[in-house]
Amino acid sequence: CDVHECDYTRTIVELVEFLTPQTRPDIRQRALEHVVGYSGTSYPPSIYSQAICKLCETSVSDRPKALCILTNCSSGSVEVADFILSRSRCAQLAFDASRSRERYMDFAAHLLANLSRHFPDRVNDALVEYEPNYLNILLFSSSPENSFACLIGYTLVNLSTLCSVRYQLVDSKRLSRICPLTVVEKKKEAAADILRNLAFEDALHSSLADESDMYLVSLLIPLADCSDKLSDDEIEKLPLRLQYYEGTREKSVQMRQKLIEALYQLCSTRISRQYLRKRGVYSLLRELDQATEEDLLTSQQEHTLHALIAILIRDEDEISRDSNFESLRSLN
Repeated sequence: CDVHECDYTRTIVELVEFLTPQTRPDIRQRALEHVVGYSGTSYPPSIYSQAICKLCETSVSDRPKALCILTNCSSGSVEVADFILSRSRCAQLAFDASRSRERYMDFAAHLLANLSRHFPDRVNDALVEYEPNYLNILLFSSSPENSFACLIGYTLVNLSTLCSVRYQLVDSKRLSRICPLTVVEKKKEAAADILRNLAFEDALHSSLADESDMYLVSLLIPLADCSDKLSDDEIEKLPLRLQYYEGTREKSVQMRQKLIEALYQLCSTRISRQYLRKRGVYSLLRELDQATEEDLLTSQQEHTLHALIAILIRDEDEISRDSNFESLRSLN
């Protein structure tokens, strides 16, 4: 190894000796502070991850720094994330800290976000075993609009890539918690990601495309604008909350794209396509397309919107290959 790497390894090995519950607290704290600094670098964390996990489990006073270190290390290391999940209780401790709003809850929530990004299925399994009601706890806890709320949102986004979690999130009480967040500044992107992930599950479309229009309205409100030029007939077809809408369109192109992609995924099934046509979605998308002609859209963003519009202006006879055709995904 080169000189710098050898010096680093030697320093870390020396520090690890002090990362035990038996070490005098003031010395252990100094050692932890040094490791916090190293954990944000590109050096491999495998040398000290085991000691930090052990300290996180056994010392409440050291847990904030330990979670900070594990968060830094797991951000770019699948190996560390695997170690945390397979050989420690740190994910469960991070959940507890998030649930009880400990002063270090941001580190705890960030660690859950990192772990669920690498291994969403394993995080879900671990939390279900630890607290079967964990989804409700994360969703229904009164989160202020701060970094903690965003980090919990990232965890839920990662978990919503799982089929089993999607089915749970479509429950009306849970879905009603997520849908209104597409217009809440610090939570809207996570909410849009979750709602888009739900649309990938064809079997859930009948639940999403229901008479309440809750899911659809949450996707359309950020895409609509009070200046949209709609005829009386077009207005009448819209969900009630969007008729004579007085708000303004979401300015973020990235946010709008997430919602457009969710609508596009809904178009994979016949029941949803018919539902979107019945609710007059085409007219809003037409106005969106005209209003954003001068925006700097990527080719993919422009293509998705135009492809969505093209689907909605066609009838089912044109789209379907045969009478048994149910999902566009079967074309892949």
